[in-house]
Amino acid sequence: MSTFQITTPDPTPQSDLLSLAGRCAIVTGGSRGIGEAVVKRLAAAGASVMLTGRGKAALQRVQEDVTASGGKAVGVQADVSSLNDSQRVVDLAVERFGGVDILVNNAAVFHACLATELPEDVWDATHDTDLKGAFFLAKAAAMAMIAAGRGGRIINVLTTDAFRPSGLRVTYAAAKAGLWAITLDLAKELAEHRIQVNAVTPGATISVDRIAAMREGTLGRNELIPGAVKTKEKLKPLLSPDFAKTLVQTMPLGRPGFPDDLAKVVLFLASDMAGYINGANIMVDGGQIL
Repeated sequence: MSTFQITTPDPTPQSDLLSLAGRCAIVTGGSRGIGEAVVKRLAAAGASVMLTGRGKAALQRVQEDVTASGGKAVGVQADVSSLNDSQRVVDLAVERFGGVDILVNNAAVFHACLATELPEDVWDATHDTDLKGAFFLAKAAAMAMIAAGRGGRIINVLTTDAFRPSGLRVTYAAAKAGLWAITLDLAKELAEHRIQVNAVTPGATISVDRIAAMREGTLGRNELIPGAVKTKEKLKPLLSPDFAKTLVQTMPLGRPGFPDDLAKVVLFLASDMAGYINGANIMVDGGQIL
């Protein structure tokens, strides 16, 4: 009769816990904001990073920034709503870097619009990128990870609207809530392949672009849908130059989030520090959702 035996492994050396040396990461929407911060954190930890986006110039800028800092990054123009583009990115990562170890599903589109004014084409476009596109990219990356046989990490970026809706982003909230369900399902299904699937949820996050928009009083205007009159009325407080002051006063920690706040948590989930975390969602909102 056999006797069950189990032994605990030796702890990972402290100096190696956050190292991503020898690993390849794909970061969607990696040319600005949160995505750019994630790219730079993962590259600084030693990963070879493939970042995607639609703008060639912005991708080139981030690629050059990473390279100048001694990291490895390749910018690839791709639309995450295109399944062909997603497969192409995964295939290119395998070709250039020998595999895919980490996927960060960060790219997203969103519009501010009341449900009563939301047109069908905006619903479809949002879900094609934020839900369908994210799922099929995760599927393509998972297949590459399974083929390589060395496990991997998939990290999906959500939104507080998925858990506490603001009432102005119904299609964005629905898509991200769906992505949370996908996160849980994939975490269970892919665990046998040592692929861990987790999520991070940013709160109000202020990037360089958003700071500039606040100063100009144009924050949120690009989110507006033409003809959504009632939505525009609801958004007036957000379009005010005083919004930045209001945001600081209402945040529990006295400040909004910054892209690197989220990037550090993504690095944690991608590293050996999170070696036994699966199917989790980490709120990076400074207590905003409270």
